[in-house]
Amino acid sequence: MTASTRAEARSARKRQEILTAARTVFTAHGYVGTSMDAVAAAAGASKRTVYQYFADKEELFAGVVLDTVDRGYEHFKPAIRALAETDDLETALRDHARMTLAGLMNREILQMRRLVVAEAERFPAIGREYFERSWVRTLKLLAETFAKLTERGLLNTPDPERAAYMFTWLIVSIPTNRVAFLGDAAVGSPEELTGLADEGTRVFLAAFARR
Repeated sequence: MTASTRAEARSARKRQEILTAARTVFTAHGYVGTSMDAVAAAAGASKRTVYQYFADKEELFAGVVLDTVDRGYEHFKPAIRALAETDDLETALRDHARMTLAGLMNREILQMRRLVVAEAERFPAIGREYFERSWVRTLKLLAETFAKLTERGLLNTPDPERAAYMFTWLIVSIPTNRVAFLGDAAVGSPEELTGLADEGTRVFLAAFARR
């Protein structure tokens, strides 16, 4: 590893440390209640160092949002692609539903979603980017998987994109709506989330499984 490569690696680590610290501060205090001083303190860095990576608080906020959403997408992507190759659709789809619901009910994801929604009027471009790089991108990938499963004769989805939305909302709508109004404590038990995932899968397959 060259000196230049080591320097780039250190810089990347420092940037990630700042993003991780900023995520904690933003979700705890909101955009208005967050200062660059507080982020620097949480990151164990000087404010000057933070400004070396992010020109201002808005750029830092955008960096936190997009880092969170990109990591979420990369978490789900391999499982969605693998789903297209299954020979046991019911089991694979149920397992994917459980993973999806558990992932979306993660505290970090819920906090970031709540923060982006709260700041959507102030920063519409960030909200749009969050939506496109989370829901739109993930559901597009799921639609491609459903199209492949339809080609293989396991599903019947004339409109795979709509089917992807229906599948997802059958699974996530109840807890997502609940936590939006009642907070993270209303997520529900792991057993309840598993039951919702399984029931959503059953209903989806009743409508879209190839007979």
